[in-house]
Amino acid sequence: MRRLFKLTTICITATLAFASTELFAQQGARKMTAEWRDGDYIVRRYIVTDGTPHSANYEIHYAINSADAVMGFEDNGEVLAQLDNFFNEMKKDSLVHISKISVMGYASPDGTTQFNGTLAQERAKELSAMLAKRYGLQDYNIAISSQVEPWSATTDAIEHSSLNNRNDLVRIVNSNEAPMTIDHKLKRENSAWDWLKSDVLPDMRKATVTIAYTKDQVTDKREYKPVTSNPKEVVIVEEYIVEDKAHKHHEHNKHYDRPHHDGKHRGKHHNRKVVILNEWEGVIIDCGASTEGCCPTSCQ
Repeated sequence: MRRLFKLTTICITATLAFASTELFAQQGARKMTAEWRDGDYIVRRYIVTDGTPHSANYEIHYAINSADAVMGFEDNGEVLAQLDNFFNEMKKDSLVHISKISVMGYASPDGTTQFNGTLAQERAKELSAMLAKRYGLQDYNIAISSQVEPWSATTDAIEHSSLNNRNDLVRIVNSNEAPMTIDHKLKRENSAWDWLKSDVLPDMRKATVTIAYTKDQVTDKREYKPVTSNPKEVVIVEEYIVEDKAHKHHEHNKHYDRPHHDGKHRGKHHNRKVVILNEWEGVIIDCGASTEGCCPTSCQ
């Protein structure tokens, strides 16, 4: 009766798992822009739409009764340099998207209401035209508005001043009287009026620029995907010689017929089994290749 012997081999396998922890922003869609390999990982780069609102604010000042934005007046030159930098960076950054540009012109409350209203409008229009020409914003619908500052806007400055009659002045500027009436009353307060003309009213002669924009985010997502070797390309990395234990048993059995076991038959009792391994992954893919005789039926 022919016996079959099993080749017992310890098979060690390693399992690698990778879980991505990167989160995509939930407020918008994403678009893949690039894909590359980094070792055992596939990296994909996405641009994620981000609707988070941002704003940049700038303030230009004007001389009394003027709608010309003179760059050498006050700190206008510095503000213009900041505007230049913003638009230059925006043109280079495709992630920035302008949603709205607003210009609001202001006028101080001294003088007639009608004249001040027209002056505030002109300041907004002139500054809007300058922005469109300087930064190529003709395709943008720049929102224009204007406002004449009320006398009550001087309250905080008066309260924090060193004027002796500041309480009386606060009552005047917060009264329900017509703006021109308040104007005449304040002008009778000699020292107080001089201070208002030099320290308070000039800051109200201005125009503001507000740029609302969003900025998309760049996100990389890594996926574990190792490069595997070709399954057909296997390498014998270990070889096991398995001796037929039955042969040894019969050698020492005094009852077997020695002459019956000649060299030809003994060769069949020394089987050479070969274990073939996938060298990269370290797992057995063939437990049976034998050079002679019977082959193990399984690998345990």
